[in-house]
Amino acid sequence: MPPLNVTELNTILRNLNARWEAAEPAAEYHLGYNPGPDDHSLEEREHLAQANHRRFMAMTAVTVAAPPPAYPAAMDWQHFPGRPPLPAGNYVTPVEDQGTCGSCVAFGTVAAFESALRIHAKNPNLAVDLSEADLFYCHAEAQQGRRCSGPNGGWWPAAALTCCQNPGIVDAACFPYTPGDQPCRRCADWQKRLVKISSWHQITTTGQMKQWLATTGPLITCFNVYADFSYYKTGVYHHVSGALLGGHCVCCVGYDDSKRCWICKNSWNATWGMAGFFNIAYGQCGIDAAMWALLP
Repeated sequence: MPPLNVTELNTILRNLNARWEAAEPAAEYHLGYNPGPDDHSLEEREHLAQANHRRFMAMTAVTVAAPPPAYPAAMDWQHFPGRPPLPAGNYVTPVEDQGTCGSCVAFGTVAAFESALRIHAKNPNLAVDLSEADLFYCHAEAQQGRRCSGPNGGWWPAAALTCCQNPGIVDAACFPYTPGDQPCRRCADWQKRLVKISSWHQITTTGQMKQWLATTGPLITCFNVYADFSYYKTGVYHHVSGALLGGHCVCCVGYDDSKRCWICKNSWNATWGMAGFFNIAYGQCGIDAAMWALLP
């Protein structure tokens, strides 16, 4: 598929009064969400997200007396304001780069796992760097036959979270990440370095997603990537141009009702988007059809 013209794309965005701006991509970006056996298809996720958003907006438009929602109008774990027993700070670890491998599920899962460990420790400065390589190459690839690309390319969050629960994953120093299909190469004492989650579950309503983000921590989510998403620079993304490229998983670190968007951490390096992060409109591209929560 030929690349989009960034000048023409920005003209389209201005004509539509879109809420985001485009820039020339710095690299070829890779995806990696392949819906699992219990997941909805990419097309179904998009329809579900739109339906969830319409349902949520209809509920919030009801004018009869009702208790206020159990969450604030905005939340971002990059800028947690402080609330006992948690001190203020950034509970989100640095943006990583999955490179030329469809390993996004491992990156989105590890990002949420690392934030959960910081929150559990009540320490936004906790030095934690878990191994996406262990999760993808030792579990998805070595045990489940998943690959960076091709017919068995990509993975899905339920499988990744099950591996994080048992047997767990090691730290990045034990198995540093490099992109490309490879054997499992953990360090010699890897069994002593395993870190596990205690539980995980799927969330399928917008209100519960916001409540979890506001009270507990970041979530894992997946969405449909269209060609124009690679050109995202800043603002609140919604699809305007280009064909569907596939599914992608990221870490949702917050939301903003005034901007009507989710705040997400990508795995395409900090040179992409807003220092590696992006905002995406509620109901867009299947982003809020379902999200996955975990506890350390």
